[in-house]
Amino acid sequence: IQRLMLSYCIPGTHLHMLRLILPVLIGVLGTQGHVLGLAEITHMTQSYPVEVKELFAGQPHLKQQLEAAIRAATAKTARLAPAQQAFNSPANAAPKIALKMDFSNFK
Repeated sequence: IQRLMLSYCIPGTHLHMLRLILPVLIGVLGTQGHVLGLAEITHMTQSYPVEVKELFAGQPHLKQQLEAAIRAATAKTARLAPAQQAFNSPANAAPKIALKMDFSNFK
């Protein structure tokens, strides 16, 4: 929705729309750590770099909130990485429990 709203803006008014959208996305990213919110913010900073720099220059607390949210999301990803690797480990590993009965003919 944010991309659509920005695409319909009159040229030169993107800063006004970013002033509305970015604080909301940063707030969501800070509270819930959504990866999609971070992806949207990254897209906006790449699409409108001058406007985003101007916005952060005028509201430095937003930049601090974004940096804190990114650090929190990175820390969360680092904590979850070992569990994710264990989850994605190959299922072809030998079973740890030896069965006494042969189930190869089970139908």
